[in-house]
Amino acid sequence: MQITWLGHSAVHLASSGQSILIDPFFTGNPKHPEGFEDGLERLDVVVVTHGHEDHLGDAARLAKKYDATLVAQYEICMWLNAQGVESVQPMNTGGEIEVGGIRYAMVPAFHSAGVIRDGEPKAMGDPAGFVVTAPDATVYHAGDTCLFSDMALIQRLYRPKIGFLPVGDRFTMGPAHAAIACNEFLELDLVVPIHWGTFDLLHGDPEVLKRDVKRGRVHIATPGEPFGL
Repeated sequence: MQITWLGHSAVHLASSGQSILIDPFFTGNPKHPEGFEDGLERLDVVVVTHGHEDHLGDAARLAKKYDATLVAQYEICMWLNAQGVESVQPMNTGGEIEVGGIRYAMVPAFHSAGVIRDGEPKAMGDPAGFVVTAPDATVYHAGDTCLFSDMALIQRLYRPKIGFLPVGDRFTMGPAHAAIACNEFLELDLVVPIHWGTFDLLHGDPEVLKRDVKRGRVHIATPGEPFGL
């Protein structure tokens, strides 16, 4: 599996002939690598963890541009379907689906979800994380969340070896709590901090995560540079 972090929580996965984007926040993301989309020849699946603008991002535009399948919580799928996204795979927490030979499991996250339209909040269902199981790797993208002990159940059920964990603090867990997740609940070979440094309010330091994690390797990724396990 080839992995590319695209700043904030946006991640591109290339595995088994599938091109997958999770939380594709491109427009307005100061950490998004310039020119990435120009080199994106195909896109098969767009995954959205929850209905905040910095995760919904460019999901509708990209899904329509590449005729990709949207995988997300039910309300998000219906919202983007109304915006012209034709291929949607709505699901909910605890469910699993298969698209293109790769399995997607929607797992819990503790956060909020909604968009603001005309000054009013619009509910967008519940937040989530996703476990993506491909033939060559199993990946846990936690979405936006605090630390919670049932991460141990996610590990038990799906046995991910690669994890994308938010560390920015304030709106999600910070690096100290993410380290507890790795040391006590998850058994990851590779840990990639996300949702940090995009804006000044996200003050969590990924170097703290790297210092405190006792099992698995922490990779502080550079946006746009591919890497693997």
